[in-house]
Amino acid sequence: MNVIEKLDITNKEQKLNLEQFHEQFMDLQADPRFAGLPMEALENLFSKYLKVWIRSNTEIMETLLKEKK
Repeated sequence: MNVIEKLDITNKEQKLNLEQFHEQFMDLQADPRFAGLPMEALENLFSKYLKVWIRSNTEIMETLLKEKK
């Protein structure tokens, strides 16, 4: 598999994770082991991290596609 395809697959997976993110954090909030943690802040942090990851992968793919031409 070439790099562009791998990055595209990773982006699709991360976009799915991003869509399900809130539900996962709601489950964590209900777990008493995580009581007292700033779940909203953690959710925002991880959400931003995934968005940066997706954006970076997209930029790399665009660069590789330009070089390929």
